[in-house]
Formats: sequence, C-alpha cells, structure tokens
Amino acid sequence: MKATLFLAFDTAREADEKWAKKGIKPPLYGIPFSVKGNFFIPGYDCCIGLAKWLDQPKSEECSFVTYLRNLGAIPFVITNIPQGLLSFSCSNSVYGTTCNPHDITRTPGGSSGGEGALLAAGAVPFGIGSDLAGSLRIPAAFCGFVTLKPTQDRLVVTGTHGGIPGRGRLGLSFGFLTHSVDEQVALLDLIIGKSEYRAMVPLSVPAVLNMEVMLSSKKLKIGYFDDDGFCTPIPALIGEAKSTHIFNSVRRCVLETVEHLKCEGHELVRFTVPDINLMVNIFFKLLMPDGGGYICSLYENDVVDPFMKQFVMMLKVPRCIRWLASIILNPISPQLATLCKSYVSDLEDLRYTQEQCDEYRKTFIAYWKMLDIDALVCPAFPVPAVPHQYSSKLGMTAVATGIFNLIDFPAGVVPVGKVTKKDDEELLNEAVFPVGFNIALKQMRDAAMNSAGLPLAVQVVTLPFEEEMCLRVMSEVERIWKK
Repeated sequence: MKATLFLAFDTAREADEKWAKKGIKPPLYGIPFSVKGNFFIPGYDCCIGLAKWLDQPKSEECSFVTYLRNLGAIPFVITNIPQGLLSFSCSNSVYGTTCNPHDITRTPGGSSGGEGALLAAGAVPFGIGSDLAGSLRIPAAFCGFVTLKPTQDRLVVTGTHGGIPGRGRLGLSFGFLTHSVDEQVALLDLIIGKSEYRAMVPLSVPAVLNMEVMLSSKKLKIGYFDDDGFCTPIPALIGEAKSTHIFNSVRRCVLETVEHLKCEGHELVRFTVPDINLMVNIFFKLLMPDGGGYICSLYENDVVDPFMKQFVMMLKVPRCIRWLASIILNPISPQLATLCKSYVSDLEDLRYTQEQCDEYRKTFIAYWKMLDIDALVCPAFPVPAVPHQYSSKLGMTAVATGIFNLIDFPAGVVPVGKVTKKDDEELLNEAVFPVGFNIALKQMRDAAMNSAGLPLAVQVVTLPFEEEMCLRVMSEVERIWKK
C-alpha cells in the first residue's frame, strides 16, 4: 500500500526522555498518530505530490502536530495525498497511488486519502487532516471510519499547505480521523478552545466543548434528506423513496438511519436543500475563482498524475467553449453543464458571487430555523468508494460535502453498514436508475458497479459552532447501527 512516508523513531525516544522523570504523563503519552501530507514537519518536504517542490524541506511545524506532541502523542508517519490536493483520488507522480484496503482497485478518497487507508487497515489509532470540500469526510465514507469537519474558526491550524489560496468564502477546516465517535470527542476535547492551543493560534475561537450537550438525553428534532436534488445517489433496494418506491444503497442507509432514530423517540422531518442549482454554481465558482488558473500553474513543468489529466485538460478549455458546451449539455446532463459554466468572469462577478454565497447561507439558516431542527442527517457521498480512474470524472459529486464548507456548518461522517449484492443488482436496472444520455449519471453508475461489501456512511450536520450537537447525533447514529 503506497500510503506513507515513515518518520524516524527519534520522536518516541525524545518523548520517553522528556517525560520519564515526571510523575504525571500527558493524556496522549506514547500514542502514535498519522499526519496528512500537506502538514509541515521540520526536515521533510511538503510537495503535495509535485516533483517541482521536492528537496525543499520545511523548517516550520504545523501547529496541530506541535500541540499533539506537547500532549505526548507521537507523529510517526506522513500520509499520501492527491496531486495538488484537489481530488478525491489519492495518487501523485511522486509517491504513487494509495489503495482502499477494502478493495485495492478503488480509491480511499481524498484529499486525506492516505489517512483513510491507514485507518481502514487498522494501522493507526488516529490521524489528522484537513477538509476544503470533503477531504476528511469522503475518505471516512469510502473507508468506514469517523470524522468531524468543524466550523472553520473553531479549530484554526497554521503550518499547512491549504490547497487553493484566495478561495474566499469556502471554509477550510481541520480535524481528526478516528475509529469511533467517543475517540473523536476525547481528542477534540483536548484541543478545541483550550488556552494552550490559542496561545499558539489566537484565531481559534475561545470556546471549549460543552460536554453537557453531548451527554444530554433530550429528544431531538432532526431533519433529513436522501437526495440533494443535484446528484441523485446510485440505485439499489426496494423501499419507500419517491414515486418509484425504490432507493439506492446510499439513500437506503439514510432512510434506515431515520427509522432507527424515530424508534429512539426523536422527531424526524423532511429537509429540502434550498435552491440547489444556485448553490452548486456558487460552490464551483468559489472553489476555483480564477477558473482553474492556479491549479493549472501547479502542473506546469511537472508530471501530471494519470488520474488528474482529464480534470486538468478540462480546466484548460477556453471559457467561451465551456459556456457553449454548457448550453449543449444542459438538456441531457445538467450536472456537467453546471460544471462547464461555473467560473468567475471578472472582479465584479467575483464580488457578486461572494454576495450570493452570503445570501445563500442566510437562506439556508432561515429554512433551518423555520423547521426548528437540531441537526440534519443526509448522504455522506452519492457513491461508495470508486475505482481510481473515476475521481476526475465525478467532480460534480463533491457537492454532497462541499455545500457544508460553502456555508461553514459542522459536518461529521459515521459508518452505517455496507453495500449489498442486491444493491449491485439494482444498479443496472434502467427502471430504477434511468440514465438515458446523461453522461454524469452514466459515469456514477459505472463507478459504483460491483461495490458489494464496501462501507456506507451518513453525514450529520448542525448549525455553525454547534459541534457538540453534531457529535451527540453522530454518537446516537453510531450506537443504533451497532445494536
């Protein structure tokens, strides 16, 4: 598994020497953890999969890593990431391709893909990563583990390569990858709002975790949706979804979670994502406000990873041709049409797009308040883990996770079962999942074939700075699926 670059054992030796003579050891003493490949470690490159940035070791250390070291934890491995970070594959021309331990023909997700592979393989107690458009949550969904993307300012981290600079409204969050929600809570409780961490990174909000919220037994009102209206999840089992009375494995796990929560006494209400097409347009414009110019510059004079070539080629298509393609594609594949036309044309368009983002967030919160819900349960991702070559073909699916970076809501992922053989059989049923001439839906269907046995997950979302409620609902979901 081409997942990691190993660090020396000197760190563990140093920890022993530091704490040997002290009576009380720190809470994470001796526990090893993995570090995502875009976090700075002194003496090591942070090339994000680009050969041009090799042999340029960092002198600075990521604040996240330093703080965990101070708690006694031992960073022992730097994990692989996709080239340039903007992909849910995990492959680059420097370190190769990381495979999903559940099926080595498939990706572990990205951009924290090396982290996902290590956790799925049982090789590490916990890891740390970042999330710009699902980079923590997609690997969690593909590999079957737990993560939480906090509100951006709840945990600010310095000393990393953040991906695309100047992204504006699109929130970049940092968090843990763990085997359980309890582990997630324990680790977050050690860092969020702590004065020792804020002394290092003053931009973090000074609010510690409110354990009372997580320990409360009060019954909740929870919203849910099984289809965001843009990328319908792949099809599968017979159930009570929409007029066809059929839903897919991804939708099934959401609706089964809903029924379990109802049995626990919680109130569940349908949630409709407001103005989904507007949101998608805003998201992709703000993800690459320069139309992909910065991303293309990263690959200049470098070896482009095979799984990124199609994506990079698309970015180089002139805008006039992309706009024309969007008009032609719209009747048969609105998803691809939206991707083609989602670019910022000038500074006035950028200002207006940022204004739209602010207004959309207000609209989303107003709808949430109208429903008077405590949390939201929805698909973690429209498909299970896909073969390596499909990630650059399924960029539109990032909407499922990216929406919560756009509006900066806490969002966590919890595993909830696996794809069944029945799910696979339903996949090719045109009556269940009518693909027609839609290129995007055909790619989704092809990518999801033969997925039996792969992990499934749901996403839990709450209002900004309500990580405690998010963790509480995640814990409920985890508990009911373990019964």
